[in-house]
Amino acid sequence: MQQEHGQYGPIYSVMHGVLSPGDRLNEMNTVFVDRLGDYIRGIESGTSIKLNEWVKHRITLAVTDTTYGPYNPFREIEVESAFWAFERAVPSLVLLPQWFSTRGIRNRKVVADAFQRYFLNGHHEYASALVKDLYTIECPYGFSPSDRSFLEVGNSFASLSNTYAAVFWLTFHVFSSPTALRRIRKEVSGITTTSMNKTRDNQTFRHTLDITKVNSHCPFLVSTFKETLRLHSADISLRQVCKDTVLDNTYYLKKGAMIVIPSTSIHTDSRIWGPDVLSFIHDRFLPTEVSATQRKKVSPAALRSFGGGASLCPGRHLATNQIMIWISMLVMRFDIEPTSGSWDQPATDKSNMPSSIMSATHDVEVRFTPRRFYNDGVWDLRTSKSEATLSLTAEDLADDPMVE
Repeated sequence: MQQEHGQYGPIYSVMHGVLSPGDRLNEMNTVFVDRLGDYIRGIESGTSIKLNEWVKHRITLAVTDTTYGPYNPFREIEVESAFWAFERAVPSLVLLPQWFSTRGIRNRKVVADAFQRYFLNGHHEYASALVKDLYTIECPYGFSPSDRSFLEVGNSFASLSNTYAAVFWLTFHVFSSPTALRRIRKEVSGITTTSMNKTRDNQTFRHTLDITKVNSHCPFLVSTFKETLRLHSADISLRQVCKDTVLDNTYYLKKGAMIVIPSTSIHTDSRIWGPDVLSFIHDRFLPTEVSATQRKKVSPAALRSFGGGASLCPGRHLATNQIMIWISMLVMRFDIEPTSGSWDQPATDKSNMPSSIMSATHDVEVRFTPRRFYNDGVWDLRTSKSEATLSLTAEDLADDPMVE
């Protein structure tokens, strides 16, 4: 429960500074595009892939390469495997005696030991500004190499677990609806420019994705993303009671108490969202369209996937940009179809409470077919200091020039 003026306040200030819109965030986005291009360029036509497994592996590498640089510990397959085994064991580590989850403890140590070697060898000097700045600000507090390494395991948890699950569900909801896919492709093509470089021997296409225009030019994609978060997130918001309060003439909240607000109770409340609250409606968040049920305008604060207020996720800009980059490149470069012939939506796994985005209970096998024109050439990203931010929270929307 540290505040910005508390003992560890400078750590939080550094974290928020690096992850806020600006040059350092844009540098991480650019690296992510390069890594993502490397990872998907080799997909051959007709390749059958287990979508959830593929997304998890590729997101793990793309995100951690972006964060930790060329000496990324997650490039070792045993470190990646140990991390995800630890992630599945977190509920038992929290709720049960340690002897009941020795495997989870062992896998956590595998990842922590890899980070300890990473820092002791000075490999963080080649990493992103986030890693370098956090390392610099944390050293004066006297954290041991072991302490610092275990802290980094927690940072990795925050950057990977929810991002990969959000990418899986967004990919599923976009490609499982032909109508939505066509509409999103039209939007993304409007923020993608293509040029051709000719040489004596060949010609190369260069596709540039302008991520700064997602907010203004891709409202249907943004709405689909928000709806994905609404139906698949299960995070909590925390509030501390500042003074004795009686809420709604019913509930007595005592000063100093902590209030835990589960987002699911808000995201599935028909009084807020209407009678179709449990249905996935791609255009639910479009400001200019209303469904057949004539939904009323919903407050931006009702979408709690990134928390809010003092507990607002500092990495929301980085995660959102990475997810938007991922889905934009997929819809432009590939056709994806289920090998079974139909998109059967998996159930959600509600057992892993530390994750804000619930993962799927089973995988979906799909077939990738590259789209000839957009799969050729090189992909670049265009960003700017402030416009490259997709506003999803009430706090961000308050400062968004796109919102009246």
